[in-house]
Amino acid sequence: MAEIFGRRLIAMAMALLATLLLLVSVLPGSSLSLENWFYDLKHRAAAGFRQPHASLVVAGIDMQTLETAKNRWPWPREKVAEVIDSLTACRPRAIILDILFQNEDTEAGDAALVRAIRQAGNTLLVSVMEEKSTPQGVSLKRFSSHQKVIGAALTEGFVWGILDSDGRLRQFKLSDQRLMASSCAVEVVARFFPELVDRLKPMPESAPVVFARASGGIPVISVLDILQNKPGIADFIRDRVVILGVTAQAAHDYHNTPLGIVAGAEILASSFDTLLSGRIGKNLHQSLPLRLLSVFSGCFLAFQLILVWKLVFLFPVVIAILLIFMLAVTELLLLHLPLAPFVIAAFLVSAMLFAGRYLDHLFALQDMRHEAQNAKEVQERLLPRNQLSCGGFSVCGVSRSANELCGDYFDYYLIDERYMLVFIGDATGHGISAALAMSVAKSAMLSAVNLKYSSVKIIESINLVLFQAMQQKVLMTAALLWLDTETGEFSYHNCGHPYPYLISADGKISQISSAGSFLGRKPDLKVKAPFAGVLNPGERLVFYTDGIVESFPGSTDKDGFELFRAYLSDRPRRDLNEFCNEIVASHPFFNTGFPQPDDFTVVTIERRRT
Repeated sequence: MAEIFGRRLIAMAMALLATLLLLVSVLPGSSLSLENWFYDLKHRAAAGFRQPHASLVVAGIDMQTLETAKNRWPWPREKVAEVIDSLTACRPRAIILDILFQNEDTEAGDAALVRAIRQAGNTLLVSVMEEKSTPQGVSLKRFSSHQKVIGAALTEGFVWGILDSDGRLRQFKLSDQRLMASSCAVEVVARFFPELVDRLKPMPESAPVVFARASGGIPVISVLDILQNKPGIADFIRDRVVILGVTAQAAHDYHNTPLGIVAGAEILASSFDTLLSGRIGKNLHQSLPLRLLSVFSGCFLAFQLILVWKLVFLFPVVIAILLIFMLAVTELLLLHLPLAPFVIAAFLVSAMLFAGRYLDHLFALQDMRHEAQNAKEVQERLLPRNQLSCGGFSVCGVSRSANELCGDYFDYYLIDERYMLVFIGDATGHGISAALAMSVAKSAMLSAVNLKYSSVKIIESINLVLFQAMQQKVLMTAALLWLDTETGEFSYHNCGHPYPYLISADGKISQISSAGSFLGRKPDLKVKAPFAGVLNPGERLVFYTDGIVESFPGSTDKDGFELFRAYLSDRPRRDLNEFCNEIVASHPFFNTGFPQPDDFTVVTIERRRT
């Protein structure tokens, strides 16, 4: 890599990666969207396992209640007073009115509302906070009910949901030093659950809203059922904190949360539940030390998984499992740690390592292809290039490899200026191993020819060398022809190779068969008796490897040997060299457009016509 791209370019890439990781560490906004996605994901998953506090219930003014009432929303205050009276009759621990009464109403309506609130004696009001950023600074507004209504209530606490940049409500304010005021949730705990006050200290200024949805979540009762005093309603409400608010979609008091769109009254009830259940968590995703640690952990893990443990393809799986584990642990501890920097760092570093490995493999592959091309050229020199002729007999061979390296081997020699030795072999498998077997067979053949071995001795010699060199990992089918060029007599040894075709002078085609075992299977091969015959004038004997037969289109449904026989019968009777080349080049498989599946080799011996 350094030699190809240069150290300077690699150093620049490393510097760019380090800069990106540093920006992710020091700028929380750079990973905020992903951080919020993790936060929402774990809250959605965990909400179904959390049991809400048993003392909470929402009295919802739903669509059914609005449709039944004679008045349009917002209701006259006499109607609200009627609802409060019905709730008071159920003897709840507290009533929280999630409704603002900012302006004066009719005198009778205000009087009825004040009377109902005073008579209840345990009613809390809410005020709504609004914080806006202006060119002059941050402006804070508090929207409260009319003073006469506040005077009748037990107290008033603010409701302040914090909207994130994506418009989702994930946190709520508990107190504000500028106003010297507490939220409605804190007021409820302080007044009606004094035994929990010490457990909640020290109280943070804000906390995540922790939704609980086990067993249906905080129960929501229709106000219509309360007004109609349905059986069991009073017993269910007794001694509970009731949040009275609008849940009807027409009122548009809905907010986007990690759990989706939720009514404002239910969000308020969930903020109460967060305190009562002791689920006050901490959002630490903006902590710089933790973000730096998260980035370092992601980088370290990526290096370990890819460079040390070599888990290249399992990398996303390991990261996902680890991330799920961290989400579960942090949710149990009610902490939200900066997980986005960890994931971003891990994938940035892994992308760099993947790119490096890919380029390294690409260059290595190019080197291998160059070496394979050189090896192919060397291998081609091991095969005869020209046809051999003697006494009216000629032999010619053509081979076309499926890959850079070939596992087919053919050879022919003239012995004592009289005998023609023809050999064809096909090593099992493809690629380097088959090519090595072919080279071993060539070496053994050269040695046998130089030592003037007989045909049987040649086969035994090639078999022994193959066995010793390849240790049965690669075998070879083979056929050997020993031809007397003076008489035309030949002996044909078969070692598991496809039977050759004999083409007579008048064009008739037949096969000659001889049994035998593969070469290289065992050291002491027993060569069986050969097939003896005579090659008459005008006849041709065609040897081939199985790739030619098995690659015929339709050979899976029909006998490939019969297809090859028909193919040979259609070949024009040309010069021997052209005949061999035409058999391979015109093979029907090349019309399919698919890559050649196996090596193609043809060797033909011909006796000229007299």
